[in-house]
Amino acid sequence: MTVKLMKQGEDAVLFLEGRIDTVTAPEAQEALLPMVDEFGKLTLDFDKVSFVSSAGLRVLLMLQKKCNAQGKEMKLVHVKSSIMEVFDMTGFSGMLNIEN
Repeated sequence: MTVKLMKQGEDAVLFLEGRIDTVTAPEAQEALLPMVDEFGKLTLDFDKVSFVSSAGLRVLLMLQKKCNAQGKEMKLVHVKSSIMEVFDMTGFSGMLNIEN
């Protein structure tokens, strides 16, 4: 999984690519969690994310909780229908701000 950052003033757009699974989740956590401290708003672009496992869901939950604790906003955009199904089945679609 790769993460590309595009700054927009005090906000960040993070372009994610690949799989967020057991292998890549620690790398995703290490890359994404510090972004909450640095930026006011995070937008995660899921256009090139091909798969999210339970380990990936855990990272997203940690990221959302950290944003909530700091009063910051996080949203996901361009989520593919196959990944949206995972979010729906696990209840994450109700916990995450998802815009398509």
